[in-house]
Amino acid sequence: MTLTDQGLTTGRTVKAATPHDYPLIADFLATTPGLRGRKFAADSRDVAEQFEGVYPGSAVVLRGASADVLGYAALHRPDGAEPEVLGDFVFSPSVASATVDAVVGETVERFRRVAAPGAYLRVYIGADQPAAIDALVRRGAWKERQFVATRKPLHGEDPAALGAARIDGLTILSWPEVISAGFAEQVRQLQFDTFSEHFGNMSKTPQRWEHHLRSRAFNPDFSIAAVDEGGVVVGYVLGSTYTVGTGTDEERSAHTDYIGVRRDRRTRGTGELLLRKVWLAALRRGFTVASLGTDIDNASKAHELYRRLGYVAVGDQYAYRIDNDGSLR
Repeated sequence: MTLTDQGLTTGRTVKAATPHDYPLIADFLATTPGLRGRKFAADSRDVAEQFEGVYPGSAVVLRGASADVLGYAALHRPDGAEPEVLGDFVFSPSVASATVDAVVGETVERFRRVAAPGAYLRVYIGADQPAAIDALVRRGAWKERQFVATRKPLHGEDPAALGAARIDGLTILSWPEVISAGFAEQVRQLQFDTFSEHFGNMSKTPQRWEHHLRSRAFNPDFSIAAVDEGGVVVGYVLGSTYTVGTGTDEERSAHTDYIGVRRDRRTRGTGELLLRKVWLAALRRGFTVASLGTDIDNASKAHELYRRLGYVAVGDQYAYRIDNDGSLR
């Protein structure tokens, strides 16, 4: 990608990202205050994985006068049934709005050039990126959804009580037990069904499931399943490690990426039990915080459960969309 000097402030350059940039991008993520949290490590290998499946040349790096990384953007090709092109925009708070606007604008134009008719650009983005949000809106993006990032301190939780928590007729399996007992496909099917009810293209097909389990973001330590006496999976959690902040302010939490309960088991305590077992796993591994993100329009009203269990809102996140049919909303 080549940008003219128009829109870029003096000393700023934008070039296609290469593997040589990944350690510098990782350093940017690890040391830049004010960025929202992430489900992957500030590690060049994790950065490389984040750029898998992007359109050629669409992953770009913004650099300052001293060649330090100040941000990046990328377009991910559709990988499911939906013609969804995912966009990433991460910029340091120090970057001028005009520069952000130029990078976002070129990325949106690239989307319009490379995406098939009927495709749409979806960007999950936090309130830490106001300039990028404004740039998207100026190009026709509309807000599809709002999410809330939450955290729960675990200092007041009793490991003994968490370990003793149970529901008659249910067995909670660790991820190694899920695999060894042959329940992984049942978990996938339940994940597919439960997230078909939710916003976004998040249900896991067999291909996407295998990719997720192989990814560096997936953490089996915080992934479990609930199985009934008939050997049927009725609930699950798929987790990751969430990192927010830098330096001495960095915080790592046991993050719940996906949680689901079979429809006929809902309102019977299964979701709460699953979360309590995740807290126990977190405490055993030295974590003092659990976290998750929730859709404020979730039809199951799961956010009410999370609030009751002590998850506190700490930030807003959004989904913005641009359609590739010329429509504006």
